[in-house]
Amino acid sequence: MAYTGANAVLDSAAGTAGNEALSRDIYIETLEAFNRRNVFMSLVMRQTIQSGKAGQFIIGGKTDGSDTDTYARGTQIDISDVELDERTIVLERPVYVAKRIDQFEERVAHYDVRSPITNMMGETLAYKVDGKIADTVWTASQGQAPDGPLASNPGPNANIVIATPGTSAMEKGDALAEAIFEGKAVLEENDDYGEAVVVVSPKDYGYLVQSGQAVNADFTSGNGGYDTGTVMQVAGVRILSSNNLKGATAAGKAKLRGLLFTMDCAGVLELIGLRTNQEDQIDFLDSTLMTAYYAIGTGVLRPESAVAILDA
Repeated sequence: MAYTGANAVLDSAAGTAGNEALSRDIYIETLEAFNRRNVFMSLVMRQTIQSGKAGQFIIGGKTDGSDTDTYARGTQIDISDVELDERTIVLERPVYVAKRIDQFEERVAHYDVRSPITNMMGETLAYKVDGKIADTVWTASQGQAPDGPLASNPGPNANIVIATPGTSAMEKGDALAEAIFEGKAVLEENDDYGEAVVVVSPKDYGYLVQSGQAVNADFTSGNGGYDTGTVMQVAGVRILSSNNLKGATAAGKAKLRGLLFTMDCAGVLELIGLRTNQEDQIDFLDSTLMTAYYAIGTGVLRPESAVAILDA
C-alpha cells in the first residue's frame, strides 16, 4: 500500500485525551511481540553482522575413523586433511511494516491505541521472518545445499511418510509419534546427535497429547499432561507447534505434518536485528509514523540434518 493516509482507529468514540506521549519508545513492545510469535529463528544457526551484505557459516565433514593410523616406531606421522567448507548466506532486502497514527483519532479514542499497533507490528514481522526460515528448513529436508554437500557427508534424507495416519485423535497421535522416532533415527544414522526438535501444527500437537503413550504416566515421567494440553518430547525430540509450519510458500507442502531437524540444517544471517522508528508528521495534522523492519538472509547448511514428515 502506498504511503498515503492515516490508519483508521477502530470505531473510536469521544472520550478522554490522548493515552500516552508521542515520544513513547515502541521498540520493547514490538520486540516482545516479535519474540512471542517467532518459533524457528532460535532453532537454527544464527549470525549477526553490523555491516556488510553476507556472512560465512563453517561446516565440517563427516568422519568415519578412516583418518586414523597406527603409529610405527621411528617413523614420521602422516597428516590427513581437515575437511571443512563454508556456506555463504547473503542478506535480502529488509522486510518492514509501517503504521501511521492520527493524533485526533488517538485523542478521541477511549482506549490505548498504540499498544495494540506495536504488538501487531511485531507479530506481522515475526510471521514473515518465521515463514522464511520454515521455508529454508523445508528446502534442507528436500534437497542439497546450493553448492552440494561435502564429499564425506550424506545428501538429503528421504521423507518420512505416515502410511496409516489413523482416524481418531489417539491413532493420529500414535502415528505421528512413530514417525518422530523414525526421523530421530535417520538423523543419528547421519551422525547428527545434536539436539533435535520437531515443529508441527497446533492440531497435530494436540493429537500428540492425546496419543496413547506420549503423556501416559506408564510410559513417561513429567512429559506434559492431558490436563495441561502439553507434551514436552517424543524420542528425546523437543515438540513445538507453529502456524507457520508450511512457511511463506505452500507449494508442495499439502501433506506436510512436521519438520524434524537440528540447528545445523540451516542458517540465518541478520543485520543488527529488529529496528524501530517513530516520527511526528505535522503535514498530516500531527500524525505519528511508526515503522519496524528486519533484514535477514537464510540458507541451507546441512541437508542431512533435516527430515520432513508427510502423510501418504
